[in-house]
Amino acid sequence: MRRRGPVLSALAALVAACAGAPSRATLPAAAATDQAAAPSPSASSQKVAPPEHPDTAQAVVDATLKQVAAARQLPATGPIRSEVIGRVELLARMKKELLEDLQPELLEGSSELLFALGAAGADLDYLGSTLTLLGTQLAGFYDPREKELVLLDDLGMEAQQATLWHELIHGLQDQHYDLAGHMKWNAGHGDALAAVQSLAEGDATSGMMDIMLLPRGQSALDLPDGMLAGSLGIMEAMPEIASVPRILKRSIVAPYVDGLSFVHAMRRAGGWAAVDAAWRDLPTTTEQILHPDKYRAHETGETLARPPAPAPDLEHAIYTDVLGEQALRLAFEEWVPRVTAAEAASGWAGDSVAVFADGDRRAVGIHLRYDDEAHARRGFEVAARGALLAEAETWPSDKPPPNVPSAAAASAVARHSVCRARERRGAFAVVWRGRDLGVALGPYQRAASVTRSAGDCGLGLRWAESIAKTR
Repeated sequence: MRRRGPVLSALAALVAACAGAPSRATLPAAAATDQAAAPSPSASSQKVAPPEHPDTAQAVVDATLKQVAAARQLPATGPIRSEVIGRVELLARMKKELLEDLQPELLEGSSELLFALGAAGADLDYLGSTLTLLGTQLAGFYDPREKELVLLDDLGMEAQQATLWHELIHGLQDQHYDLAGHMKWNAGHGDALAAVQSLAEGDATSGMMDIMLLPRGQSALDLPDGMLAGSLGIMEAMPEIASVPRILKRSIVAPYVDGLSFVHAMRRAGGWAAVDAAWRDLPTTTEQILHPDKYRAHETGETLARPPAPAPDLEHAIYTDVLGEQALRLAFEEWVPRVTAAEAASGWAGDSVAVFADGDRRAVGIHLRYDDEAHARRGFEVAARGALLAEAETWPSDKPPPNVPSAAAASAVARHSVCRARERRGAFAVVWRGRDLGVALGPYQRAASVTRSAGDCGLGLRWAESIAKTR
């Protein structure tokens, strides 16, 4: 459910539009930037033609790095190599990078999780969908392994400039805080990785917006934190990515939106020095990103054991991880509006997810724990709505899911349990016990993209009960 791999600038053009970048902005000239120790309004509005040769392009990057380092208040420790390439070559390189970063168990596990939740079809190509998204949104990226900035050669001037600023900040992060060392997925550490990604994107987006707003005499802190969330609607409306599940589109945006709010909370409290302090003492959960007070209080997540297997002959876990509050909210948004989803995900105390496989059978178990029963009830109410939804006949669908009758949801809350049998995905069962929720999805049988149920609600509810009681 999360974007992995190189640090991307998928939303630079959208951010530029939202922030109101100068309409004639272009890449600053080396000579003009050299004359300034700090960025100035004139430096960000120089009408200079884009570089046509690699040496000239690198010279512009070198000069712009000085401007960006001054704005971000993070000195460069050395130059940052750059390359300008075509879209086909960039996507080929991105695919290679993703294949190196996305382990097979992560790809298979994420695909099964999204299918079992009803958020994607049985034929989901997780890697292909990610590349489809990036093919329309990608403006460039910083590769922390190669220590290189890669830019697309067909960008408009505003997007090119915004992307350059954004990615150079990633380069500065890497020089000081070792991005490569923090950006690799490991089983059980997905939420911690998402927290670092959110910090990285929020930092780079905030610094980019500072430079963008200099001609107005403003900074990123003068804009509403929720402004960037509107870019999701722009992206979801693009016909080129209509086939991509909504949850994947939202997962691309989440690190930028959530990270920007966190970084601005740090900056308002202590300026860029507070952001640097966060890099030295990293947030360990996306709950800390979404609730900066919990970061300051060093509130960590509880470690939960892997959910038990649904049956003795289906106990091989091919994928395990921690979702975290951010990913939980993204899942809840499949069934309720974003504000309701955020409320239901808050109070997260810990979770554990496992995808089980044996032959052609699959099943997904999720254990959620909240801070208290009141928060657990809110989470259960939303999860129950997901369970009560009729299984979609086709995928994708650009329409939000239908409302679940309030009486059905209230009945589930009264029983503290709910289950719906599904023809293609097996049972969707949820059990609420105190602070804990057990979610059982499946089992189901898979033959390529053809699936059918392999278990009923009796099995689902027993399994969900055992998950909720796991300590």
